[in-house]
Amino acid sequence: MPQFNSFAATIRPTFYDLIGDSIGGDAADKLIADFGGRRFYVPRAPAPGDPITRSIGLRAALAMARAFGGDRIVVPVTSSHLRRRARIVAMRADHVSISHIAQELRCTERYVYKVLALSRHREPAAFNPPPTSAPLAERLKRGHLNHRS
Repeated sequence: MPQFNSFAATIRPTFYDLIGDSIGGDAADKLIADFGGRRFYVPRAPAPGDPITRSIGLRAALAMARAFGGDRIVVPVTSSHLRRRARIVAMRADHVSISHIAQELRCTERYVYKVLALSRHREPAAFNPPPTSAPLAERLKRGHLNHRS
């Protein structure tokens, strides 16, 4: 049985991830480059002359239509900061040091701390028990410590 990762549970897929899952990362980056920050109509049946087809190609446009056809979407402006935040949380969950994360992702240590603090605030309350001054045995009895098997 796979172990539950509380860091991964805090990361919800972004809209960029949803687009990337439907058409692929390269096509999603092209779509962002062409239409980033604008509201965009995704046709149910894209034709070769449609703006989306001219941007990402017919195959990706058809995949986009399957996922978002008939909807107006706001295309994200960029995807790099969202991906960087997700990588910071994932790397820290793998016990990578703050300094190494900052060096590898080319950001400041302060930014890494900020992202990690924001991710902790979004964790469900069940996985973030309130601090207590009770002795260890008392906390075990109350169920405030995780039991590892």
